[in-house]
Amino acid sequence: FEALRVVGAPAEPEVRAALDEPTLRPYALLWLAEHDGADPEDAHEVLTREEATWLWVDTAAAVADHGEAPLLVRHLESAVQPTVPALLSEVRAVGHPRTVQVLVALAAAHPDPALAKAVRRAAFQVHTGG
Repeated sequence: FEALRVVGAPAEPEVRAALDEPTLRPYALLWLAEHDGADPEDAHEVLTREEATWLWVDTAAAVADHGEAPLLVRHLESAVQPTVPALLSEVRAVGHPRTVQVLVALAAAHPDPALAKAVRRAAFQVHTGG
């Protein structure tokens, strides 16, 4: 977002065009809302639940790529879903291409064995299409 913040208003037409691209849409919506003066903490008012879940997986994938296991576990708190089982259910359905990798990394990082097992089960279900 920083580059778009620097460019400012001239970037708006291109950002609006990105609204038609499902993988870019959540980012475009957030930038447009911020550009219009919305508080970044109010993302839940800008994104659908599915878009917020996609963005959660996308962000978790970036965190996992950098090997930040504690940050990945803390990232659970930023999910719009009220519980981990609800998050896992929606993450399985969102169709993000990195879902399995994110869930495997989260299972490996999470200190709670029961929760880690549930996350591994969700990763397996995504992997097998179940």
